[in-house]
Amino acid sequence: MFFIAHLHNAGLAPASIISYVSAISYFHKINGFQDPAKSFIISRLLIGAQNLRTVSDVRLPITLPILTKLVTAVPTVITSRYKQVMLRAMMVLAFKAYLRVGEMVPGSARTGQNCLQRQDISLNGDLISVSFRHFKHSRKHGSQSLQIPGGVIPASLISPASCVRDFLHARGTVQGPLFAYVDGTPMLRREFDFLLKHLLEFCGLSSQVFKGHSFRIGAATSAALRGESDAQIRAAGRWSSDAFRKYIRVA
Repeated sequence: MFFIAHLHNAGLAPASIISYVSAISYFHKINGFQDPAKSFIISRLLIGAQNLRTVSDVRLPITLPILTKLVTAVPTVITSRYKQVMLRAMMVLAFKAYLRVGEMVPGSARTGQNCLQRQDISLNGDLISVSFRHFKHSRKHGSQSLQIPGGVIPASLISPASCVRDFLHARGTVQGPLFAYVDGTPMLRREFDFLLKHLLEFCGLSSQVFKGHSFRIGAATSAALRGESDAQIRAAGRWSSDAFRKYIRVA
């Protein structure tokens, strides 16, 4: 308890505190000791650390004009033709489907089954069908499917269906993570973050405030600006509560 309080006072993020507690828990379990982290009061302290977090979310939305800049910059910044079509499809689909980064790419190859798979996406003309089996609330609500219009986005030249179709054609039918190379090896989160950072900097945008989650924030913000209802935004982003409101960031 005192150690958790010490870490919190030292300014560590809740996720870092949880990591320390997990390490302590692992040491006890592997040595056959009683796990102190299973205590009710410890679990409540960890929740309290999350509730008391004072770090503000400075991430800005990637809106349609910014998305257009990024997509246009891809051929200049990325030399590999395959990475070009994959990154373009990732960014456009992240915006249209309100994707979390963890739904697109895994943190490591061994967790590749927890992101979108090749069989989870299909095209019927300009209609994109996406099945979500693993996402933040999937354990509670089960899998979900979305039908996403993939025609040219108004006020842009971006066609989501064309971007996805080009990538699927290049990728082939090898089963496994959707955003993967032709041999099935998935793109990992650190590579996506690295490529996005270079695109942002090329476009004169700060990678400190624009992150992978900015596509989801931008999708919610853009929907609100279009006048979509709370229910529409909640359903499109697969939110189970009104938490989507904090993603709407209109200056």
